[in-house]
Amino acid sequence: MLKSLEIRNFRSLENFQVAKLGRVNLIVGKNNSGKSSVLEALRIYAGNAQRGLLEMIAAEHDEKYRQKDTERAEADQPLPFQDFFTGRMFPENGENVIHIGSATAIQDVLRIQHVFLVETEEAVTDLTGETSIRVRRRPVPKSEMPDLLGEVNHAFLINKGEKAFPPLILDAISPRFRPSPVDQASAVPCSFIPTQFVSLDELADEWDKIVFTEHEEIVRQAMRIIAPEFENLTFVRNEDGRPAYRANFQRSAKVKMSDIPRPVPLNSLGDGMLRVLQLALKIFPAKGGFLLIDEFENGLHYSVMEKVWALLFDMAEKLDIQVFATTHSWDCIESFAKTAIARQDVEGVLFRVGKSVKVSNRGRVMATVFDEQALYNITQTDVEVR
Repeated sequence: MLKSLEIRNFRSLENFQVAKLGRVNLIVGKNNSGKSSVLEALRIYAGNAQRGLLEMIAAEHDEKYRQKDTERAEADQPLPFQDFFTGRMFPENGENVIHIGSATAIQDVLRIQHVFLVETEEAVTDLTGETSIRVRRRPVPKSEMPDLLGEVNHAFLINKGEKAFPPLILDAISPRFRPSPVDQASAVPCSFIPTQFVSLDELADEWDKIVFTEHEEIVRQAMRIIAPEFENLTFVRNEDGRPAYRANFQRSAKVKMSDIPRPVPLNSLGDGMLRVLQLALKIFPAKGGFLLIDEFENGLHYSVMEKVWALLFDMAEKLDIQVFATTHSWDCIESFAKTAIARQDVEGVLFRVGKSVKVSNRGRVMATVFDEQALYNITQTDVEVR
């Protein structure tokens, strides 16, 4: 679990620090303040900046993540993942690396450095006299570029603590530069719940993983927060002839309610039921890692938020999960604060993300931390923190 957080040179977070984190953390701030960028940075940290993850995040913003062979000769074409860096450009000197992780423990920091990787071929003779061609690659500074012979590629050098990963080539991928498999041993389990609803097929897969376990009852209890008459849930394969707008979904959810004699579609019961199902099912794959929730309040009425927070606080402690959620809602902030104060055994921290008003900070995005005592003051005095 991260006790603090430092993010540098990632999107608008040029030099961003959160001095104190809890097990459950709520991030507030204005639109375009950097809240979602914090969640993205944590996703990248957890997944060791593997190419598939970077491509997914870039695609979510319609940003460049692949380059065609025909684009390599065009100097004005943006490069893959260039938008991740502050200013949407790769640093000129290569020294301003993306830095994500603990503010105090170097071994818990992920670094992404943009470099030029020169590829040269050399003849190697083995003990039997056989000669083969070996490809040698080395990073070089931009100042050496005009004097280089051989193929040059843009690349990322990625390391977490003392562990270095294979270079990630950003140009068109040649047969020699296949993406490396994800290093599961050093990756952190991570579940991400976006602002839009997760597909029913994805939720069905998560449900299949917990069938006939004690986790089923936790999901049922979560659903009863919205509808006390809820009894059970199942996912069924869609029948042939379903409407075109459902053509991409192979399965749909049916629920059994105590006051209705037959199963009914989950989608007919309102957004709250679907949102709570997402939250509940995404808890379990986050065990030992992160649960990231963008705009916690989506689909939830203010009257149920405190109960949903209570569920998350409880499960975060039981499954050793660190929760990060964003919100625009005062009701969400107030319900979080009440839950954090009530659960003295599980630390809840709220931090506000926004641009500094100090001239010396040049409008830098900064974090203001509200611990449990400050949260208590918020609930007593109606202090505006959004």
